[in-house]
Amino acid sequence: MFDFHKPEWLYEALPTIYTVAGIATIVNLGNTLSIVSGGLLISAGFFIWRMRRTYRHEKRSREAERRAAQRRVAERRAVELKVAEQRDAEQRDAERREAERREAERRNSQN
Repeated sequence: MFDFHKPEWLYEALPTIYTVAGIATIVNLGNTLSIVSGGLLISAGFFIWRMRRTYRHEKRSREAERRAAQRRVAERRAVELKVAEQRDAEQRDAERREAERREAERRNSQN
């Protein structure tokens, strides 16, 4: 029901608006109810700001960890590929040497 889109500028400004409104309420009205209401507005502004800051910090941390994990996977794949290429090259060399050895034996047996 109250889930409507807020423009980004308004969304980002709400904690400040709550805090300023709370201070204005306390200063301008000065009675007990206004002090309590102003204190609640200031608290709401602070807590909303803190929750957003915490969430954004955790989100950056998660994204950094995800990127680091992707880098580790890419590095591991590069190492595995290099090892596989070296193993293939060694196998080709062994096959070539074996073919040369057989060819030399065939020539020796013909002589």
